[in-house]
Amino acid sequence: MTNLYAYPTPEERRIMLADYGEPYDRLCREKERQRITSISRSTAWTMENEGRFPARKTLGRNSCAWLLSDLLCWVRNPPTVDNVNTPYGRKSA
Repeated sequence: MTNLYAYPTPEERRIMLADYGEPYDRLCREKERQRITSISRSTAWTMENEGRFPARKTLGRNSCAWLLSDLLCWVRNPPTVDNVNTPYGRKSA
């Protein structure tokens, strides 16, 4: 079962931004979102539609952005992933 993204409270946002040395919350465009989260655009879109990633804010007809505090909270508390095929979980032949 995948967990849904829980939006932080204003107090949690303030603490998160202070932990990362950011003086205020701001909007991040796609390039910065990808640098912060290190996931691809398509993966972020899929997870956003599943409710496992912060929703984007529509700025206009062809532009969007994410709140920095949402991205930082997501990075600190990423969703759990089930049934991952890792080398450590494989059975030896």
